[in-house]
Amino acid sequence: MNMADGKKITPELLASMVELLPTISSLRDLCGVTGLRLDSVRREMAPFLAIMKLQGTHPQCGCGKDRFHPYGCVDSRAKSMMRDHPFPGHSASRRPELAERRRRIIEMLVAGDRFVDIDNALGLYPKSARKYLRFLSLEQRAERDRKVAARQAPFNEASR
Repeated sequence: MNMADGKKITPELLASMVELLPTISSLRDLCGVTGLRLDSVRREMAPFLAIMKLQGTHPQCGCGKDRFHPYGCVDSRAKSMMRDHPFPGHSASRRPELAERRRRIIEMLVAGDRFVDIDNALGLYPKSARKYLRFLSLEQRAERDRKVAARQAPFNEASR
């Protein structure tokens, strides 16, 4: 039982830490959950990570290495260093999800949907869909303008 943190590591706490290992994204997150220092968590989890590695159940990081590897990884560095990839500010493991979301938003924009409807349908923050107009090609913009004009035509005629 380690008391370096001023917090005793009980068997129950250790069991919950081991239970969280397959799903938690980093040892720092485990520190946040348990309230222990990073060196204590590393020391206590080392035997369990070794067992998981031997059994072939060690979770994988987004970069392809074993999770919890030292010195960071390409997946986390992509958030700060790779400004030229299609989704700056996001890790490489989220690219497919973000690409699909962008495709759906563009599809809805071209269909002439209102910005507020797109935001509500996809659970975006208010006025987020408007920012995706920059991804539309000239043909898509023209198509959107036609659809919006057709949608607003009954209201414009009624106001005359």
